[in-house]
Formats: sequence, structure tokens, C-alpha cells
Amino acid sequence: MCKLSFLPSSVFSRVKAYIFPLLLGFTLALWTFPLPLTSGKLPPVTQAPRGDVIQHMIGQAYFLREDWHLPLLVADRLVAPAGTNIAMTDSIPLEAMFLKALHIFFPGMQQGITFFLALCWCLQPICAVFALRSMGEKHLLPAIAVSLLSACFPTFLARTSHTALCAHWILLLAIGLYFRAVQPQASYKPTWTLAALTSLTLLVHPYLMVMVGALLGAIPLSIFFKETRWKACRSSAAATLAAGASILLTGKVLGYWVGVSGGGYGIYSMNLASPFWPARSSLFLQATQAQADATGGQYEGYQYLGAGLLFLLVMLFCRKKGWALFRRSMIRNIGLLLACLALTVIALSNKIYFFHTLLFQTHIMIPGAEQMRSSGRMFWLVAYVILLGAVWGVCKVWPRAAPVLLSLAATLQWVDTRDLRQSDRMTEAQLLSPPLAADGHLFEIMHAFEHVEIYPRIECDAANIEEDMPLIYAAAYQNASVNTMYTARSLPEGACHLAQENPHYLDDKTLIILNGPHRVANASSWIDRTQASCGAVNTLILCAKKNLNLTSIPFSTPLPLNQTILMSSDYPVHTEILESGWSGSEDWGTWNEGRQAFLFLHVPKDTNTVTVILKLQAAPGETKKVKVSLNNQVLDEWSVSPEKSEYSIKIPTLSTENIHLKLDIDHPVHLPTDPRFLGIGISSVKIVTPY
Repeated sequence: MCKLSFLPSSVFSRVKAYIFPLLLGFTLALWTFPLPLTSGKLPPVTQAPRGDVIQHMIGQAYFLREDWHLPLLVADRLVAPAGTNIAMTDSIPLEAMFLKALHIFFPGMQQGITFFLALCWCLQPICAVFALRSMGEKHLLPAIAVSLLSACFPTFLARTSHTALCAHWILLLAIGLYFRAVQPQASYKPTWTLAALTSLTLLVHPYLMVMVGALLGAIPLSIFFKETRWKACRSSAAATLAAGASILLTGKVLGYWVGVSGGGYGIYSMNLASPFWPARSSLFLQATQAQADATGGQYEGYQYLGAGLLFLLVMLFCRKKGWALFRRSMIRNIGLLLACLALTVIALSNKIYFFHTLLFQTHIMIPGAEQMRSSGRMFWLVAYVILLGAVWGVCKVWPRAAPVLLSLAATLQWVDTRDLRQSDRMTEAQLLSPPLAADGHLFEIMHAFEHVEIYPRIECDAANIEEDMPLIYAAAYQNASVNTMYTARSLPEGACHLAQENPHYLDDKTLIILNGPHRVANASSWIDRTQASCGAVNTLILCAKKNLNLTSIPFSTPLPLNQTILMSSDYPVHTEILESGWSGSEDWGTWNEGRQAFLFLHVPKDTNTVTVILKLQAAPGETKKVKVSLNNQVLDEWSVSPEKSEYSIKIPTLSTENIHLKLDIDHPVHLPTDPRFLGIGISSVKIVTPY
């Protein structure tokens, strides 16, 4: 004590309160995250990427290696040549720009994703103590308890797969600023600091920005209901409006508002049982996430509060004094109550489930709900308000027993989340695992090329995304441009254009990687049209201008002659026929998308003359002109009506067993009930030979 006698007692008390959370956060971060990754090293290329983290690393890896240019957040070599906005890869633009500004001093910093995770682990308990002290509780033991409870919060520990969304410390910091702003005679500084934090949080993740913004909007409401004078809340209202304007302008300039959501509101929601159901608990091993997931997407609404916090809630509300304290607190913080209720409603969505029982459903959508399709996340702020309120309330309701109760709660929470902490540590360590030998051979081949093109692009067909993402990461690892990427929101610049999937001229520095069920047909097309050299590696086919000395392609068996081959999802036998330009098959057949479509017909050897009969129909509305070509020569032109009809084309002399028919379709249409641009539909194919 004597060594710190030069400090005022209030300052010493404050420093003392933050020592334990600082040590706790730093120790957990050091234990969880490998130092090579925290210091900015890219993990070795691997075929076992961890969730979305690889997506975030890809965005930052490309962004940090490029010079500053406009648009500010676009990485040109990702989804080349259009480029993509790293905000759509959730690569934490705020951190990415900061690291890029310092990159000249730290050129070895290849990614900051793991560093950001470690930072979140360090700041989580610190900001929890800040929030609790802002509520007026400044004793040491509650600070230690809230540090442990927040560092072991299940929702926080379960988010390591999505780096930006691990920044729960921002929510705790925002709660602390809210309580400082609504205190009697409070200065304007906490409110305007929260306004600035709200704007900056957009550059971390928009979901967090919405939650922090809800707290900012709660300040003028709470102040008004306390003092019943608008004059008292003018400054906080002005700060809220300024933050809103800043967010709109920043989002516009940096390209946030052009992304289109894939939908899913009502699926990725919170189950009403989730806060109390001990999924992923180390104490209740029989409880599973599936038991509280009625939609198959409510893992996004995972909200288990933890055994320690649930224990505190029971102790708080088992006394009438606890209920009275709760009512008084809500009356003093009407704005906070309304914000929490609004976020809870959004989290539950328009379909409210209790376990697997549907309690309520409405077709009314909250404006902008589709842009927050993973709405279950919105309860996070409410959960932290519950955490802080429980610790603060127990200290008030049980003043003598509080030390014992808080110690027991912290111990319960620590034990209850043991498996979650261990899982995080093991998952991070796996990122340093070397690739398998077979994968290492593939990545060694890729290393010789400056441009990598993967077909089908994820934007056109995401069925092979688990195989494609390691390939994209391998390209990012060597800073080779790549033509596709999985993004949180689809961008018009990199949208699917099926015509771009067609074979084109290859230079010596470009590698083509073909994946999916049509890879053999596509390889044949690349060979026939560009004289590319193609070979098989694992389940993929690689094509390049030069000979890669790979295993020969296992070409598909010839198609049956004089038989009708159905093109519906009920008969997925010869899907290789639909080479490119086609959408997913349906029970009646398959639509084409856009102005071009290709058919691949592999006929038996020594077949000289064939007649190809296609059963087609135009998209609803009008007759379509369809031009049929083979080897850049027009063979015929059809007028395809909306009714199913057969159209035939005779091919007199075949020089190869592979027939690549090109169909040019006039005026594809966009139906009100279908986002695709549809031209014609195909129901069947028949290859007829003379007897």
C-alpha cells in the first residue's frame, strides 16, 4: 500500500479493480490462441478450414498486400477482375485499415484476425468491470466475479468461428457508457463517446452496431422519462441523430449498403428456451443444441446464460426485495427497457418457438429484418444487461451473503464452460496443422500460377463451398488473384454471370480448377475449345496452358442412344449433360439462366451422324428465339414457345465423341416470384442415330 501512497484513494481503488480482469483476460488469450497466429502469421494452407475465420483471413490477406486506392475497402485480386469489399467478407475493416496504415512498419503482419480474437479475450473482463462500476458497484469482489462471469459467458465463447462478432467487449463498454450518460448531472461526454463508438462499430460488424445504436437511442428516452423535459435530453438526442447520419454516410462511402442478403429471417432466430437451456454445458451433458433448435438455424440464437448467472438470477428473484429492485431499476431506465424489449422481439423473429413448439407466427416483417437474417444474435446485449444487473442486484439484495453467492456463481460459470474453453483452444491449435500430403501436392501446383479461376464460381453454385474455400485460401496465401469468394452479402460487381463460366483463352500464369458434378464435362469443353491440358488431382480437375503431368481425366461413360434422358431432379443420372448456364434441376426439368446455355453430349465411339431431340419450353410470357451452334457454327434457329415441345437438330458428321451444343437465348425474363433471369426450360434429351 505504501508504494502507491502517491495515488489518490479513488484512483488506487480504480486501478485495483482492473488488475484482476487485466490478468484474467491476458492469461486466457495467451492460453487460447497460438502466438504465431496472434503475431500475424497466416496458417498453413489446409483442407480443414475453421468456419468463417478462413473467410475473414482471406479478405484481410488480400487487403493488406494492396496499396491504398479507391474504393477504400475493395481488394482487387479477390473476385478478380471486379474485386470485392472486405466488409462483405467480415474482415473487420476498422482493424484492417489500422493494420494497413502500420504495414510499412510491420510487413510480416499477414492477417490480424487471430490478434483481434486475442484482443477480445483481453478486453471482455475489463469492459465488464467498467460497466459494473458505471452502475455504481465499485467493490473489489463484484469486479472479480463479473470478470469471471463475462470471460466465461457461453455466447461469447461460442462465437470464435466468427471473429468480428466476438467483440462483445464493445457491448459491455456501451452499457457502461449508457449508465454514465443517464446519471443525474452527467456531462455530455459519455453520450457523445457512445455515439462515436456506434459509428465505429459499423466498421467492426453491423450487427454489433445495431445493438450499440439501440443503447444510444435509449439514453434520451431514459432521461426524458426521468425529468419529463425534452430540454434535458437535447444533447443525447442530437448525438443519436449525428451517429445515425454518420453511419448512413460511412456505409454509403465504403460500400456497405450495396450488399444483398440471402434471406433467412425467421430461421436464424432465437428459441425462447435458449437462454435457460444448457446446450454445450460441461455440467449438463445430456442437453444438446438440437433440442432447442426448431428451424435448423437457431444455432445463431444460441444464448445459454450459464449455470453461474442462472444461479444469481434465482437468488435475486427469490426475495421480494429483488423484484422491487428490478421494478425501480426499470422505471429509472425506461429507454434501456424498451431497447432490450425491441432487441428481444427482433431476436425471436416473426416465428416464436419454445423448444420445438411454435407459439406464435405472423407474416408481418420488421423493416430491414431481411438484412438482419441472423436475428437471434440481437439478444446478446440483453444477455449482458441481465449479467450486469444480476451481479449488481445480488450485491443490493444480499449485502452480507453477496461474497459467498458471487464466489459460488463465478465457480459454477467457470466449471460450466470448461468444454467450451477447451474447444476454442483446440480449434485454434488445429489451424497450425500442416496440410495432408495429397493436398500439399495440389497447393504446390497452385504455387506456380499468378491467377486461379475456380468453376463453378461460388456466386453461381455454392454446393461445393467446403471444397472451394481452402482453394481460395491457398490462392490468398500466395497472393494469386482468384475469381470467386464466399461473402456475407452478394455484391453486384461479382454477381453470377453464367456466360463468364465459359472456356476462354489461357495464358501461362492462369490455372483453372473445376469442381462439382459437371467437372468432367467442363474439362472436355476446356480441352476442345482452348486446347488446354487437364488432369485430375484428388476430386478436382486442373487445366492450364502447359502440361501439368497429372492423372488422366476419368471421362464419363457415353450417353445411351435412342433413349429419352430426363433432365429433372427426380432422375439425376446424366447431370453432366447440363454443362453450364443452367440452374438447379426441379421435378419437371431445368431452367437455363441468362442468355447462353451449353449442353455436353458424350456419344459412343465411332458414332458418325446423330439427331439431337430436346424437349423445351420458354419461360412464361412470350416465345423465345434460340440459336443453336456447334464449334461456332450456327446449325439452326428455333422459336421456343411456353408450351413443352420437341425441337431437333441433325449433326451429320462428328469428328469427336464430345458434342458441345451452344444455345443463345433471346430476352430472358425476370419473373416477380423468381429472382433468376430465365430463358428456356429443358425436360429431356434424346440422341437418335440411323438404324
